[in-house]
Amino acid sequence: MADYPAGIQHRRRISGVQHWRWQRYSAAAMLVIMGYFVYVMATLGTLDYAGAVGFVSTPLHAIGLTAMVVIGLLHASLGLEVVIEDYVPLKKGRTILIYSVKGVLAAIALTCLCSIIVTAFV
Repeated sequence: MADYPAGIQHRRRISGVQHWRWQRYSAAAMLVIMGYFVYVMATLGTLDYAGAVGFVSTPLHAIGLTAMVVIGLLHASLGLEVVIEDYVPLKKGRTILIYSVKGVLAAIALTCLCSIIVTAFV
């Protein structure tokens, strides 16, 4: 065991491998979902409002849009956490900022999912 100078205590190291893997998984999923997103935007561009609501309210497209929102915002959350950890110098400031960003992204996700649910079932 290593000797530490006086006043420095040994603390458990936290591995970032799991965070890194989830970021790569979400990036790979977003590649697939972006192909779907291009298809949706090309289709919605030719429809009027009623046709667009009908398109989004089909179960397959509601599930696809839900996956896009959830995976996209998860990927954004993971990426912003890394940026904050790298560029915010104060530890307390980092923690508060990370939780604030995650809260804002959760609110955006909730709003998007409620919109999809209301459109699909109304």
